[in-house]
Amino acid sequence: MWSLIIGSIIGSFMLCVLNHESSLLRRSHCLSCGKDLEWYELIPVVSYIVQRGRCRGCRRLIPVNHLVIELLFALMFLLMTAQYDEMTPNRIILICFLIPLAIYDIHHFRIPNHMILLFLLLLLIFNFHQLTINHLFISLFLIVMLHLFYFLTHSIGYGDVKLLSIMSLFLSWEYFVYIFMLTYITGGVAAIIFLFYKKGLKKIPLVPFIAASTVIVLLYFYELHSIYFGGFIN
Repeated sequence: MWSLIIGSIIGSFMLCVLNHESSLLRRSHCLSCGKDLEWYELIPVVSYIVQRGRCRGCRRLIPVNHLVIELLFALMFLLMTAQYDEMTPNRIILICFLIPLAIYDIHHFRIPNHMILLFLLLLLIFNFHQLTINHLFISLFLIVMLHLFYFLTHSIGYGDVKLLSIMSLFLSWEYFVYIFMLTYITGGVAAIIFLFYKKGLKKIPLVPFIAASTVIVLLYFYELHSIYFGGFIN
């Protein structure tokens, strides 16, 4: 129960940080009329339902992605706390940033730079000890390969390259390779499906597939590793 509550609270906070660079320095407010919100208007999920998805001041509709992100965070924290021993600061930060960035990418096809910088800063603070020479060398190789992939194919946005580059610094190379592989498998399948419904599709947001692949790998890495190396190959 506590994981659901804490997850939804963090989701609400991360949404504010995502939409406003100055949100850490001022009170939460309505995006339509600018009215400062009272504490009872900021209760995750509950306030949205009680207010029927509208601001109490101007009665304008509150974007439904507020509710979606709060519910997704609650669900992800519930899933991750089921594996309590695996709940490291690294994984918590990954989830806290990838979910709102995925929703934002769907709407805007870009990643805000202030979120990229904050993502990197928090990972450095909590995971600086793992940046050994050997790990940095491997990460540098992965970052170079990502950039070569970007410049040679142009099948990925540079915001996605920056996000994946940061992730390569704080994940083992095995985790990163599985995430990258699953991202392109799921993204490729989705693109094929989308083409049946929308002709002339030029691009799709990649961060939702990065986020989904990351969650799958974090939760089921050993099962994936066993299937890939112990099942199909052998």
